[in-house]
Amino acid sequence: MKKNVLVTIKGTQINDLGEADTMELFTEGLLFIRPDSYYIVYNESAMSGMEGSTTSLRIQTDKVVLNRMGKAEMKQTFELGKLDEGMYVTPQGAIHLGIIPSRVHVDFGETGGAINLEYELQIGQQTVCNNSLLITVKEDRYS
Repeated sequence: MKKNVLVTIKGTQINDLGEADTMELFTEGLLFIRPDSYYIVYNESAMSGMEGSTTSLRIQTDKVVLNRMGKAEMKQTFELGKLDEGMYVTPQGAIHLGIIPSRVHVDFGETGGAINLEYELQIGQQTVCNNSLLITVKEDRYS
């Protein structure tokens, strides 16, 4: 089953000085309902700095997989306490990133829901900041 949805992404990054930078984005997307997972697919915008890329989220009870394709490409798996490493590829070059999630909370159903992720971001095996993502998805009843 496929549904049109509205996606809100609120990201906060806290640097090593404790300074927080928060950004909130709103976009339209699609929700796909499968027997073992939910999938959210949306196009990135200029506001996110990744225009020309498509992001998909595979949502399970205890794991979220982010896959970004297009001008910016990366795959990250958010699973509590498990290090995930990969390459973040952009037109300017590639960088090796690692994440260690300290919170993976999923509250999701057939009309949408919320995903709350908190994680340490590493570059070259060195922590550069702590991040949080709150992703909310609501069925778009007007499309």
